[in-house]
Amino acid sequence: MKRLFFFLPTILLVVLVIGCSKDDDNDPSAEAFLACKLNGELHQFNSGTNANQPPQEEIVHFVTVAGHETDDLLSPSFGISLVSEENVTAGTYHVGEGLHPELDGQYCIQLFDGNTHVGTECYIGGRGSETYFTLNIISIDRWGVKGTFSGRLKRSGGDGFIEVTEGQFSAPYNY
Repeated sequence: MKRLFFFLPTILLVVLVIGCSKDDDNDPSAEAFLACKLNGELHQFNSGTNANQPPQEEIVHFVTVAGHETDDLLSPSFGISLVSEENVTAGTYHVGEGLHPELDGQYCIQLFDGNTHVGTECYIGGRGSETYFTLNIISIDRWGVKGTFSGRLKRSGGDGFIEVTEGQFSAPYNY
């Protein structure tokens, strides 16, 4: 009987810990993140981070990943887009001042005059002049896409560049 009184609280404690723990398997956003250094400064685009819709065919022709710095959709954002005639699989994809593969990174900042939104400034890199972009897909499965990235982005319609380093992401599909 004394053993029962000793084991009963232990069993109850184990049941409570297991019952109250978060079940990340049912929450695809639990692992979602997108981060990189822009000109050496760490930026995290962890709000709303996701990938495209899950592929409907066995051959994957495109991968997109994006996120915002905050829940405000007017906060800075970062996105990656890869389009391929071949099946997109785990591996490294690189483009520099060419048209193939169709791979681009994009960093966008919203512009304001006081409280009035007046436009968007984007830095795009990959297929554009004086730019490059590298995407390393570590895994692509039913959950989503994970990988690393780096590149050189150019200000759209003007001068100025941003160096992207130490990029990494884990993005669930947008179901």
